[in-house]
Amino acid sequence: MRLDDPLSQLTTQRPVAVVMIFLAATVFGYFSIGRLPLTLMPELSYPTLTVRTEYPGAAPEEVENDVSRPIEEALSVLGGLNQISSTSRSGVGDVVLEFVWGTDMSEATQNVLEKLDLVFLPDDAERPLILHFDPSLDPIMELSFSGKGDRFEGEQGLRRLRRIAELQIKRELEPVKGVAAVRIRGGLEEEIQVMLDEQAIRRAGLSIKQVIDRLAQENINVAGGTIKEGRTEYMVRTLNEYTDLEEIRETIIAKFEDRMIRVRDVAQVARSHKEREIITQTNGAESVIVEIYKEADANIVSLAKSIKTQIGEIKTDLERSQEDGELAQRRGNPRGRRHNRDLRGPGGGRRGSKDVALAQRLFDQEGAQLKVVADRSIFIESSIKEVRNTAIQGGILAVIILFLFLRNFKSTVIIGVSIPVSLLVTFAPLNLMGVSLNIMSLGGLALGIGMLVDSSIVVLESIYRCIEEGDTVMTAAIRGTKEVRGAVFASTLTSIAVFFPMVFVEGIAGQVFGDLGLAVVNSLLASLVVALFLIPMLASRRGLNLAERTRFSPREIVSFRSHQQVFDLYREGPLLAKVLGTLTLYLPARLIIGWVLELVGNLIQGVVFGITFLVTRLLAPLFVALFRVLSWLPLKLMDAMLEGLQRLYPPVIRWAVNNGITMVLLLVGCFWFTWEIARSLESELLPEIHQGEFTIEASLPVGTPIDQTSAVFTPIEEAILAEAEHIRELLVTYGYDVTNTKRSDEGEHSAKFKVLLEPSDEPAALEEQVVHRLRAKFENLPDVDIRVVRPVLFSATTPIEVEIHGTELAQLKNLSEQARLLMEQIPNLSDVESTLKSGAPEIQIHFDREKILRYGLNLRQVADLVKNKVKGEEATKYNLQDRRIPILVRLEERDRHTVEDVSLLTINPTEDNPIPLESVAELYLDEGPSEVRRIDGSRAAVITANLAGGSLSEAVTAIEVSLGDDINWPEATAFYITGQNEEMERSSGSLYLALFLSLFLVYVIMASQFESLIYPFVIMFTIPLAFLGTMLGLAWLKISLSVVVFLGMIMLAGIVVNNAIVLVDYINTLKARGHHKIEAIVTAGQVRLRPILMTTATTVLGLLPMALGHGDGAEIRTPMAIAVIFGLLSSTVLTLIFIPAIYAIVDNLKEKVLGLSREDEPMEPITGATP
Repeated sequence: MRLDDPLSQLTTQRPVAVVMIFLAATVFGYFSIGRLPLTLMPELSYPTLTVRTEYPGAAPEEVENDVSRPIEEALSVLGGLNQISSTSRSGVGDVVLEFVWGTDMSEATQNVLEKLDLVFLPDDAERPLILHFDPSLDPIMELSFSGKGDRFEGEQGLRRLRRIAELQIKRELEPVKGVAAVRIRGGLEEEIQVMLDEQAIRRAGLSIKQVIDRLAQENINVAGGTIKEGRTEYMVRTLNEYTDLEEIRETIIAKFEDRMIRVRDVAQVARSHKEREIITQTNGAESVIVEIYKEADANIVSLAKSIKTQIGEIKTDLERSQEDGELAQRRGNPRGRRHNRDLRGPGGGRRGSKDVALAQRLFDQEGAQLKVVADRSIFIESSIKEVRNTAIQGGILAVIILFLFLRNFKSTVIIGVSIPVSLLVTFAPLNLMGVSLNIMSLGGLALGIGMLVDSSIVVLESIYRCIEEGDTVMTAAIRGTKEVRGAVFASTLTSIAVFFPMVFVEGIAGQVFGDLGLAVVNSLLASLVVALFLIPMLASRRGLNLAERTRFSPREIVSFRSHQQVFDLYREGPLLAKVLGTLTLYLPARLIIGWVLELVGNLIQGVVFGITFLVTRLLAPLFVALFRVLSWLPLKLMDAMLEGLQRLYPPVIRWAVNNGITMVLLLVGCFWFTWEIARSLESELLPEIHQGEFTIEASLPVGTPIDQTSAVFTPIEEAILAEAEHIRELLVTYGYDVTNTKRSDEGEHSAKFKVLLEPSDEPAALEEQVVHRLRAKFENLPDVDIRVVRPVLFSATTPIEVEIHGTELAQLKNLSEQARLLMEQIPNLSDVESTLKSGAPEIQIHFDREKILRYGLNLRQVADLVKNKVKGEEATKYNLQDRRIPILVRLEERDRHTVEDVSLLTINPTEDNPIPLESVAELYLDEGPSEVRRIDGSRAAVITANLAGGSLSEAVTAIEVSLGDDINWPEATAFYITGQNEEMERSSGSLYLALFLSLFLVYVIMASQFESLIYPFVIMFTIPLAFLGTMLGLAWLKISLSVVVFLGMIMLAGIVVNNAIVLVDYINTLKARGHHKIEAIVTAGQVRLRPILMTTATTVLGLLPMALGHGDGAEIRTPMAIAVIFGLLSSTVLTLIFIPAIYAIVDNLKEKVLGLSREDEPMEPITGATP
């Protein structure tokens, strides 16, 4: 064997170069950590666009026919479109475009804009808006702003809160780097109301349109250009905007009978507020909620810290006085606050100071309180911290198990170095690839923490074996590395190759788990480089004395030699002090400083001597005795176990090799058992993550006004606050926000109870307990529908969605109601709701066209007049200081309060003979649908439900049976089960493909390594043996099959073949030396037993902290770790038994087919094979 190849020369002859290369890589990796963004999950790029069009005053059916359907037809021809659907509600229509994964959304947006230009919409419809729906667009933080005292009482106080929030809080937080938008909810929005008297404008012969137009024309500022006079240039401006309400009242509308008709003659002008549609409360007190949204590439954690720094904390005058006094005392100033006032400037106060935090400034100036009530970054930081802790704990356990096997500190340290070096080096390429630090990427590092030492173990064990065969340390480092280099490279490559097919994984799985694959691949590549270059270099250093492979002695820890550096410092202390003192001759105070340094050196000398004497002479014997007592039992147990395995394993291998048929039958039985267990397991898309918060959405019948909604649910809110055990914050919202850009069926009839829980060691159990307790409080309320919603992380769809397609709304409503009642009887389901339910009560006006023409009227003009009188119209805006307040013109409340009032509205106000509305139209009381949905071009009703227990697959099966058997489906109708079930089927199908491709790549790599098509086939049997353990572990711990488990199984396929690769490779090596096949198999098993057990133990223990399932985000990490641990354990045990037997069977078949036999060939001694 040649020992002078370039790689061997580099690793053994140039140690400084190797160290510098790895030092540079680790330094770059270390500094890359701080540049990686910190997020909870990988950045999801949902391929979804929503085209939202507002059509004020239109019913859902009108929105569908006039807005949604034309837009849907125009956009349905777009390329890359996976699904198109629309939701038409009162006054607004949403057309949702779902593209295939990987679509360029910038190009898609441009294509949508081009198609929208070709759509003709009604004149009253607003311009369509394109919205990007993404779970990351949920607010990262919610602030509560409230006040106490007279200035915040009543409507005036709520207007004040809203005004301060918009003018101060919003304006100060929006410029913060990373903030995309700040939205204000709650309070009262200011409005100037011009309330017309129906009788007065009729007597004056005025129409409401004239009033609106006149106000708009009078309230103007117009630029008139410039003029030059002499050497001065003047700007010409027409300044005629309203400066106070009196000017509005005095505005002349028209001239009637030689008299000027002013606004005050026909209307009341008052400064009031917009009609209330939302009420927000924090812990029972009415407040304004400030929602903060992040930019797409912003780091949530750092952004949250910036916002909290900007907000600051509120301190009372007493607390500030105490802090100022303490600060003054530390500075030696007894005057306390007087000193602080001097620092503030001439005014001596905090008011208006930009140096004071926002919350404190608002408290000082307004007496209002601003506090953070919800912060997503807390859960993210906690989850990341837990992943980091599991990785550290796994690394420590892996090193401990290494020590128990090696019994040598030097060997343990050499191999243990591969963990931190590999991890640090990994962060540099992750930074270049744009990967963020999240629970998936860090989870990938934690998953691979035990695998990082596998290659190093094999290399170091091979070096030890060469030393035992008589090689020098340098020669052993070269030969030992070369002998296993190919096997180590192949085994690492197989672990990496299983992640390459992840590019074929569709759906949410491919988006979420890409970062995990990149983290594992880069860390394993780094560990391969460490094993092939750094480990041989360290092993070849004579100073480490690897040739002395002795048993561990606890006395090594406290030997006098280990403290030699301390004594060196003790001896050199005075000399160091004198040198430093001499250098100070060039300083002004050189003599004093030199004397001080020498004194310090003598003090250091004494302290070091005392500490060293204490440690080496007094504590050492005690430590040695304690360590011996603690380590005796584990070491004895380890010795007994290894010795027992070494005795039992050879006869087991011989029996397995000699009973091939029995082993084949056992193998078939294992495969069948695995399949049966897999069929019995429950399935779900993704485990539910408990973030310590949830929202109860409750709704009354559609059409319930907001004041009645508040009256019904306020007792529930008070009851929750009265029993607020484990509840940290309660945010309640009555009604809805008209600026909300999320898809929902909210209205004045709805309420949201957002519950934030106190921290707990068992968040899932605590959350279920509180949810159950709060559900009971809603049970006695009639006509109330509730559902529990948790924060969205992966998908906006609910677990169960049943789409019912048809053409007629009445038929769809009947079928959806039948389906809803049947689904409510399924025990696995809860919160069953149908989207097609009764809408708000309507006054439907049906005009008589003949009468309209007879009176010389225009139907459109009459409809607009009714709208302006009832709904009103914004005429212009009133400038007040630095804000613009809308001026709304409509009839007084008493003229539009009842159905009869609407029927008596005058539709020809400028004519002498008034005509009431009821003369040309019939008015009916009815109710329409709350919304109309269309999916892929046809009308549909959607029934949503949450899981109350069991698995998603069980619930889907129960729904298929119930709806298919108990409902008589008419022609042209059908139902489909979508939601997370559809996503799970899509992701599962691509994951099966990825698993197949992973196995194929593993086979290709092994075939290339062994230059054989047969031996890789033998090794592939380890994968189903591993899946047996995975299924047993999942069944035992009652964990459902999910995308997370699938990913663990794909990762497992690349791990478990490593042991078999090393085993088969050494069998072939021994056979190549001319040894008998059976003896080669037995000897290879004995020699490779120790490294196989070591690599398995380090990987399993490295994953153990993650498998225990503690901390935030454990719901995602634990199933993956369980799948890998149980699969690896079963594969290791069964590989050591089945693979030798399968190898013998396959090799015998090969010899029979090719006519070859080695039975009579001479066998040279197997040297160095003693384990």
